[in-house]
Amino acid sequence: QRASAKSDPLSQTTGDVPTFSLVVYVIRRGDETEVRAANLAGFSCRAGDERAALQKLLPQIKQRVSECLARNESIGCLDPPLERQADEQQRVLPFHL
Repeated sequence: QRASAKSDPLSQTTGDVPTFSLVVYVIRRGDETEVRAANLAGFSCRAGDERAALQKLLPQIKQRVSECLARNESIGCLDPPLERQADEQQRVLPFHL
């Protein structure tokens, strides 16, 4: 079951508890902060500040990764990641399931 996680660029370690790195782009838009996953398509959200936005985004990412691993499917990482816009800042978030 873990074989697909090992071959996916999002995966960082092997073993019983896989660890992953999520590349996120952050931008302030008016009164809100928007975050979007750069190495996993289709995930973004907005909140009042960066921390709150990341707290909304990460559970969605974890759910997707968990479901893919449970079905022994590729996580579908983008390698290379999406292009960063000039006004976005990059963050790298390590996480485990």
